Order: sequence, then structure tokens, then C-alpha cells
Amino acid sequence: MASSVGYKRKIGLVIGINKYPRDSLEYCINDANDLANTLQSIGFTISLGLDCNLNEFLNKIDTFIKTVAPDDLVLFYFAGHGKQNEEENYLLPSDYNYDYGGHEHDYIVNNGINVQYIMNIIKEKKCRTTIYLFNCCRLKTRTRYRDSKEGLSSINAPDQTLIVCARAPGKTVLDETNNKRNGCFIESLLKHISTPDKDIEEVMKNTAVDVNRQTKGF
Repeated sequence: MASSVGYKRKIGLVIGINKYPRDSLEYCINDANDLANTLQSIGFTISLGLDCNLNEFLNKIDTFIKTVAPDDLVLFYFAGHGKQNEEENYLLPSDYNYDYGGHEHDYIVNNGINVQYIMNIIKEKKCRTTIYLFNCCRLKTRTRYRDSKEGLSSINAPDQTLIVCARAPGKTVLDETNNKRNGCFIESLLKHISTPDKDIEEVMKNTAVDVNRQTKGF
């Protein structure tokens, strides 16, 4: 992965969560570990969090934010469950345990990680460029009939920011694998991200083409 912009540092926070009270996942930790290792091989300093509960997730974010400086290239990656609630997007920690009784709004506000919160505190650091990779909203089984509100809603990117989701707004990504280790998004991204002389936009376009081909548009 190349860039014409000179950065002081390349740093990233990578989070992967498999274990949930219900609907646990299989490949998110592998995805996070493999992406972290690949990013380190191309010069990133990585903070890695695996199966984080709410407090651990928030602590990881706060500790990472303290290291961010102007002129940094900052990357944030999340693999796990995520969902939208009243047009806001939330990443779900490992102890998220809504029991489907009553309204979920208050529960997710207090027990999920608001994507906008992460973006706001990173924006305040005035880093050179920020990349967000959201590999969430995973389903265990393939179906043609999905709730249009299952996936993350559309996210507006501030200046000098690139946001990449594994699926289009309102859609889900299947927790399945072709290589018996990684989900389709990370399997494809790992293939392209360490390619010399390719900028990040081209890397993501090539990744999207691969994922669409592997999943046949699901």
C-alpha cells in the first residue's frame, strides 16, 4: 500500500470479537490478528484488542487516542457485531447482551460503542489521514430475505477520511470463509494491502471486486 502523502507515523487500532452471549462468530479474531500482522509488516504500529468487553473496548480506544498526533496516518478496524439504532451506528462489545425485552434503544446507547464517538475523538486530534474499516453486521446463515435495518447505516466521511464497510449500508456480511481462516473481506484485503505502489483507494476497489465475486453479491 502506497501513498503520495508523507506521514509522521502510521498507527492503527484493530479490534476483533468472536465471543458474544448469543450469536458468537468464528473468524473475527483471525481477521484482526492477520490484519494486524500485515499492517505491522508495512510499517504500522498496531494496538490490538480481542474479545473486548465494554470497559476494555473503551479503554483500548482511550489509550490509543492518547498516542495520536498531527501528521499521523490513523487506521481503525473492527470485526464483530454491529448495528444501527435510530440512524446511529454502534459496534457491539463481547458482553453486549440485550435480551429482546422492551426497547433496545436505551440498552445499546449505554452498552454499545457509538461509531460517531470514535470518529469525533479521532477528528479532534487533527491527524493527516484516517481510515475506518468496518467488517461487522455478520450473519451465520445465508438468506435472501434480510431486514434492511440489520447492517450499519450510511456514514458521512469528514475531510481526509476514508470509510470502508464490508457491505453496503443496511446490508449484512456472512460470517463464512473460503480459506478456512478469514472472512471474505479480510481474505481479499490481505491479498491487496501489502502490494507495493498501490494507493489505498485502489486497494479497496480491488478488494470490493474480489468480495463481490466470492459472495456472488450476497
